[in-house]
Order: sequence, then structure tokens, then C-alpha cells
Amino acid sequence: MKWAYGITTVPSRFNDLLPQTVESLKAAGFDKPRIFVDGLLNPKDFATEWNFEITTRFPSIRTFGNWALGLYELSIRDPNATHYAMFQDDFITYKNLRQYLESCEYPEKGYWNLYTFPSNQTLCPKDYVGWYPSNQRGLGAVALVFSRQAVMTLFMQPHFIERPLDALRGWRSIDGGIVTALKQAGWREYVHNPSLVQHMGVTSSMGNGIQQQATSFRGADYDALRIK
Repeated sequence: MKWAYGITTVPSRFNDLLPQTVESLKAAGFDKPRIFVDGLLNPKDFATEWNFEITTRFPSIRTFGNWALGLYELSIRDPNATHYAMFQDDFITYKNLRQYLESCEYPEKGYWNLYTFPSNQTLCPKDYVGWYPSNQRGLGAVALVFSRQAVMTLFMQPHFIERPLDALRGWRSIDGGIVTALKQAGWREYVHNPSLVQHMGVTSSMGNGIQQQATSFRGADYDALRIK
């Protein structure tokens, strides 16, 4: 796999949840993300020891805009990547996650949601470990992985392109917009048992309620290469 990946964030998360997400992703094997910052005028204000590539947007384009432009930018900057990962700034994951993902078979006409919402967890067959179809409601967009074909398909769907026209939900609910657009193209979302990430945000930057925790997450010290 040849990866391109990034993290979406806002200035209020610089000294809050973003550092823990960055450190967790580093241990996971995703150590050089591009950071997409919404609502930051001066890139110099993002002064950290990480020395990452950074894209800023000012005035704020809000959550959906930052995410969609981020994924599109990744596909332009690295058109030869085979897989694109879009991460949000408020989760933790396992050590060696990248190596584990590279050992998995990517689904035909599908994409991976690394966060297994509780209602999707109930769909997992007893004692099963691995990937399986979600309930196709797009619950959670904290960590999503797409093939290049999936990215191209997503950006060709009218539902996704026209989403900003929805004044109430067009700037948020990224997960529902993605799953609906790809479902209309005949693609499916897949989740994993155990959940490969754990959502850590208590206060949503979008004004949403508290996100439910993944019940099958095995802890930040767990090594993904032990999954079997």
C-alpha cells in the first residue's frame, strides 16, 4: 500500500486532543500526516515540535468543507497513492495499526471505518474477528480509509457534491454524507471487530452530543499485530 493521510482540526484543539491523536498515530505507523486546520489565519500560529506539512483555511469553511477539501487535496498532492486515510483530531488507536491494515484485504466497492460504533458492534458475529459490513448509517468519521477508486467515486456523487446546499446539515454529519453518497454508487462501509480506534472527544467542535465509546476497543497500549 502507498498511503496519503491527514488530520482535520481547529485551533482550539492544538493544546487539547490533537497532541494525543498525533502521538497515537505515530505509534500506529502514521507519523507524517498533513494537518488541515480550519479557521487559522497565520500558519505560524501552529508552532509545534512536529514540523508537519499544514494547510490552513481562513475564514473558517467548517467541518464538512475542511474534510472534503482535505481528502481532495491529498488525492491531488499524491495521485499515485493506493489508499487515503482521513483522521479527525480526537481519538486514540493501536500500536502498529498501519502494518495491520496492510495485512488486511481491502474490500471491493467498499471503504473502512476504523471506529466501530456500539450499534455496529452488535452486528458482529459471535467470536468473529475482522471486517464486516456496518449498518450503512455512517456512524462516526473519526478515522476512515479509502482506496483511490473509492475517493474518485465519492467525488463523483451528486449527493456529496451538493451537500453544502443543506443549510442545516450540509456543514456537519460528514459520516452520513459519505455513506449515503457511496451507497448510491453501490459501495458499502465496513467496520472491524475489535474497533481499531477509540473516540476521545467529550466536547464536539461541531456542537454534537458526546460520541459513544467503542465497546470493543482494546486500549492504547495494545499492539494491532496481536489481533487474531
